Amino acid sequence: MLILALCVAPALAATPQGRVIARLEADLDGDGAAEVLELVMLSGQRVKDREPWCGAGEKWRGRFELRVGRGDIVLDRRGFAALFWPPEGQGEEAFFWAPLKIITADYNGDGRLDFNLGQYGSCNGNLYRIFGLGPDGRLRELPLATGGALFVSGAGRANSTGAIRARGGVISAPAYDNTQGKEITRRWRWDGAVFQPLP
Repeated sequence: MLILALCVAPALAATPQGRVIARLEADLDGDGAAEVLELVMLSGQRVKDREPWCGAGEKWRGRFELRVGRGDIVLDRRGFAALFWPPEGQGEEAFFWAPLKIITADYNGDGRLDFNLGQYGSCNGNLYRIFGLGPDGRLRELPLATGGALFVSGAGRANSTGAIRARGGVISAPAYDNTQGKEITRRWRWDGAVFQPLP
C-alpha cells in the first residue's frame, strides 16, 4: 500500500485569502465607524536576509494587496505594487520588514486619519506614499505635486514611519541631501488635491 502525504512548507501556501502581515482598525473615512485595513501577502515567504546591505533583516517578500473592510463587507482591495509604483506596478514584487506596524496621522488636515507605507529606497532612506480612504471607502493616494514617493531618512528598517510629521495640513520629513552632505527637513502643504512643496 502506497501512502502519499502532502507537506506544506512554513512559507505561505497558495490560497485565495493570503496571509495578513499587518492590520489596522480605525475610523479612516471619518464616518464614526471603524474600518479594518489589512496588508495581505498573496504569495511569497518570510525570510531572514543575511546579505550585508542596508535592506537586510527579517522580512516578508512577495506579492501583496491592501484590503479595506467594515464588518463582513470588503470596501476595497488593491495590489500594493500597482498603488505604490503606478501605473505599471514594477513587476508586483515588494518586501516588508518584520514586524510591521501601520502608522496613522491626519496628514492633509481634513480631520480623517491617513496612513503611510513605504519601500526600501537606499542606505540614506526609504520611499513612502501617503494613503487615505475616500467617502466611498476606497483607497486613495494623497500625492506630492512633484510626483513620485516621499524620500525619508532616519526611519531605519520601517515600512511605515512616524518620521513623517503632520500639523494643520502641512507635512514634514527628514531627508539626507547628498549635495549638502547633511540631513535637511522638507515640508509640503496640502492644497486640497496634492501636497505642494514649501521653501
